[in-house]
Amino acid sequence: MKRLMLAVVLSFIAAAGIVPCCMTQSSATPATPQNTATTNLHIEGMTCGSCATAVKLVLQKTPGVTGQQVSYDEKRAIVTYDASKTTPANIAAAVADALAYRVTVDGSNVPAAKPKIAASSCDVPVVIPSNAKAVALGAYRTQQLRDEFNRTSDRVRVVALLSPTCGICQKGQRVVESVFSKYPNDARLRGFVVWLPMLPTDSKEAAGAQAASFIDDRLVQQWDGERASGKLLAKTLKLNGNAWDVYLLYAPGVKWMGDEPPKPTFWMHQLRAEDGADQRACLNPSVFAGKVAGLLAAQKGHA
Repeated sequence: MKRLMLAVVLSFIAAAGIVPCCMTQSSATPATPQNTATTNLHIEGMTCGSCATAVKLVLQKTPGVTGQQVSYDEKRAIVTYDASKTTPANIAAAVADALAYRVTVDGSNVPAAKPKIAASSCDVPVVIPSNAKAVALGAYRTQQLRDEFNRTSDRVRVVALLSPTCGICQKGQRVVESVFSKYPNDARLRGFVVWLPMLPTDSKEAAGAQAASFIDDRLVQQWDGERASGKLLAKTLKLNGNAWDVYLLYAPGVKWMGDEPPKPTFWMHQLRAEDGADQRACLNPSVFAGKVAGLLAAQKGHA
């Protein structure tokens, strides 16, 4: 009898269009089976787990997308979407526009949208603007860098090793620039940028042109045609191969005493796991800037 009464009550509720408080009702109309589709996106530019997370966040906010699986190892995203609301091309364009990655839909060789900084994967070089006026870069010398590093041991030091025609390295250069721009004329800050030929298109001329995009009296920039700095820092950071696309911070008081550079106080990178780089340390501009601020504040407190 109780079951019969419950059935009658539920039938009445349903007929009246009332939803009990214990039952949730989605505000969005789910995609019907006939409208649900799946597409595979190939994404050039993801270098670590943080990159994959960024892609997921973009996809979650993209209208019509109902699900996603992203792998930076495979450079791929499997996306489920409502075909009545969007298309694979639109989804790919949303990722490309938001993150400056080169995104293509499987089966198509045409990029979804022109990335803001070309392909950011270091696999495809970025063409340096023809109107960039190159600066003359001094040749890298380990002893010279060591001497200058130790001479400024009372300051917070930023060290970066970059490829001049690598798109993602150019984005890293902008992070370094933002740090120095935040503290204009602050003598407590010192920087060292070493340019290395890591891509076929890299050259001393290309490095001079890219270096010209950010000039600061507190920043020393050099050309390391032999990649000697990369080999040295790879030992310090325990990386496979040469160190490049790395961003190091040194607190005041740290000195370079041996043959190898000292272990950094903090460092980040834009490398892959197979390079031996901790994927939890993928370059995050806010985190990096925060660490610089912390070191400068500590230095002021001890002044």
